[in-house]
Amino acid sequence: VRLVGGDSPCSGRVEIRDENQWKTVCDSDFGPKAADVVCGELQCGVALSIPGAAPFGKGVGSIWDRELQCLGNETLLAFCPTGSHRHPRCTHANDAVVTCTIYTGFRLVNGSTACDGRVEVQVLGTWGTLCDSHWDLSDAHVLCHHLGCGFAESVPGGGHFGRGTGPTWRESFHCNGTETHLGQCPVTALGASPCSHDRDAAVICSGECW
Repeated sequence: VRLVGGDSPCSGRVEIRDENQWKTVCDSDFGPKAADVVCGELQCGVALSIPGAAPFGKGVGSIWDRELQCLGNETLLAFCPTGSHRHPRCTHANDAVVTCTIYTGFRLVNGSTACDGRVEVQVLGTWGTLCDSHWDLSDAHVLCHHLGCGFAESVPGGGHFGRGTGPTWRESFHCNGTETHLGQCPVTALGASPCSHDRDAAVICSGECW
C-alpha cells in the first residue's frame, strides 16, 4: 500500500498493489479502521482524517474491486478481510484518501517517574525532541492526558531533564488543551535548525488520570 499526492509520505490517495499494478480504492469501500491500518503499516501513526472528493487528485488506471472490512488491529492491509465492491460505478472522483498523524510515538525521558521528563516524539520510526520555546501548558496537557498521566503541572525549559540525542523536530504544536492526542493539534514548522538540545522541551504531569 502507498499514499500518493500528499505533502508527506503519510498523507495522500490510497493505492494498493494488486496483480502487478497500483490500484486506487473507492472511498465507500474504505473506512476509518482501514485508514488506521494503512497508517500503521506505513509507520505513520494513526489516521487523523479520511477526507473525500479526491483532494489529492484523481488516480489513473484500475480501481480495486473489493471492500476493505478491517477490524483496525491488523498490522498490514493485506490481513484485512474483504467483501464485495459496494459501488461498481465508483470512479476516480471517489478515490479514497487518508491523512495520518506521522507521529508514531510519544514518551517522557530522564524523569523520576513515567509522568515527567524530556518530551520525545517518534516520527516515522525515529525519536527526536522538541524546542522548549514552542512548547506550552496546553500542548503539555494533551501529552499528559494521552500518556495517562493526568494534567500538566509545569513545562520546565532549558533542558531540565538533560540533553536528548537525535534530531530536534521542527514542529511547533498549537493545542488548545482539549485534544486527546498531539497528532490532533494544529502544527507549524520552525526553521531548518530550530534549537539545540540545551533547549529540549519537558513536562511534569500530575500523574493522576483524568
